[in-house]
Amino acid sequence: MTIDPCENCGLCCEHLLVEADAVDVLREPRIETARPLGKRAVSLSVLDACWVLACPGKSCAFLTPQRRCGIYPTRPHACVAFLAGSGKCQQLRTEYGLPPASAQPAIHDILTRLIKEVLAEEADGLG
Repeated sequence: MTIDPCENCGLCCEHLLVEADAVDVLREPRIETARPLGKRAVSLSVLDACWVLACPGKSCAFLTPQRRCGIYPTRPHACVAFLAGSGKCQQLRTEYGLPPASAQPAIHDILTRLIKEVLAEEADGLG
């Protein structure tokens, strides 16, 4: 089973808090120069530096008119970790009147199966 591809609704890039850290900026320098929403106001060490790319009410500057990520190959870790079809993805789609994404990602199915197996093993050990 594979993870279903993003359906390019752009809701995660428009309505979630998306931050980039110093490592993300090293991989994608345009984050530093574009500074879509600026750097966090709190003075932090370089390793704790944080750039806000998107937040509710302010879309990511890298979201293209075609609803695609303009820096997809070098997108921040937060974006890589956000799975199309995940619970939060489905919640956003429902909230904004879109049909559910085609399916939950494979990782969801794998984790569900592993949790069931662990619980079954624990139950067997108690019996």
